[in-house]
Amino acid sequence: MACVGEEELSWEDLFFDEAKMLAAAQKEEEKKARQEEEKARQEEEKARKAEERRRRGLDHKRVMASIVEYDPKTKRKVRTRYSFNDFSVFDINAESPIPPMRYTKRSVHGLILQDTANILTVKIVSSDKGFPINVYGTIIARDSIDHKCMYLFNRTRDNCQPIKSRDENLILTGPGRGLVLLDFIYLEIDLKIKVGEEPLDEQISKGLLMIDGRVLPRDEKVAVGQQTLESWFSIVDVRYATLLHAVEGTFEIKLLEGRFCGKIKAGIEGIQPRIVVYNSKEDGVVPSEGRTDITLRRRVMTLRLDGMLTLGFAVRGLGGAAATRQWKVEFTPRHRGEDKKEISCGIARLQVKVFWSMLDYRP
Repeated sequence: MACVGEEELSWEDLFFDEAKMLAAAQKEEEKKARQEEEKARQEEEKARKAEERRRRGLDHKRVMASIVEYDPKTKRKVRTRYSFNDFSVFDINAESPIPPMRYTKRSVHGLILQDTANILTVKIVSSDKGFPINVYGTIIARDSIDHKCMYLFNRTRDNCQPIKSRDENLILTGPGRGLVLLDFIYLEIDLKIKVGEEPLDEQISKGLLMIDGRVLPRDEKVAVGQQTLESWFSIVDVRYATLLHAVEGTFEIKLLEGRFCGKIKAGIEGIQPRIVVYNSKEDGVVPSEGRTDITLRRRVMTLRLDGMLTLGFAVRGLGGAAATRQWKVEFTPRHRGEDKKEISCGIARLQVKVFWSMLDYRP
């Protein structure tokens, strides 16, 4: 007989308690299994990240090793490419995706005028191999925006540029946008000469030049600078113009009527030399077949708002005359927008457009 106040447990109660205990035990086992599973996953992730760091470290070391070479001219090891980044995450060969005219049609709060540079000319002023030579290879610029590649010169072995003397400039075809000079502009030069069969080709110039934007004279709003690279079997001369507080100008030229045979030069008021952006002798005569765009070698410059963009047109021997006739058209820079002018050069009628844009040091 049960004591007063005590509850009598039935078989059902006992079975229910045992089921609860089994369920709790199973739940605990499942919890432990999940914990073990999570621990194994974390260990696997830790090992994967360690392997990724190791691989990236090897990638960085491999790139760094590839850009240090022995220069037979200076008789020392030199860095031939940009080396101031983490190459475990930065692709040294990636091209800059940033186009010109980013802010031609829109205003962005907070944009300010930027310090910039224009590469005016590059020439081989001394060659241990003599002249003439057939040159190919690359010249790459990197600026403060993203430090990625912008080709100034890019020719394959099958498309060499013949250089007859030390006075000839390399034909530059870039950059494709304005160069911002917040800290440095890096110029990577890698030029070869074609000598008979391909295995006989020789490196004539290879190395790195740096334009230091931190030491620009603040009392000179526009200045022309020069640097030389003495390497391998040559001396390469680079001339450039630095401009404080500048905007980007992108120009295009369309042949409306007639036929254009001559040279077109782009320049900044007061700055020499001017840049040859088209030469029919080397680039081909432009016939008029409707409205024809003239393919320019380069079409971007940076300018100060108080400067002037000048496009000069030279045509030789019109009407049997030997003298060269010249015309020019000028544009006043502004923060953004588009300007258009027409000009007649002998038998050709041309339309010139310039697209203005602020520059941004951010990608």
